[in-house]
Amino acid sequence: MHQLLNDPIDVIVDFSERRARPRRVRWDNKIYDMTSVNLIHGAREGEKRIFYFSVSDNLNYMKLRLDTENLEWRLVEIYSE
Repeated sequence: MHQLLNDPIDVIVDFSERRARPRRVRWDNKIYDMTSVNLIHGAREGEKRIFYFSVSDNLNYMKLRLDTENLEWRLVEIYSE
């Protein structure tokens, strides 16, 4: 099932080698431990710098959005079988 969302989430992130890697996501009262970061890309929304992370936990594939202005994380897309 594929869903487009814009839900606020909590994310635990590792910072190493000058990169941010989401490791754990809490959404809808569930915890998802990410096993891979498949893609990271940046974009601009006016003056804002936004980063998108495509991550997975081997069962679910998620697209996360980080707003660097207010450090807010959102789940914008999820695909689960």
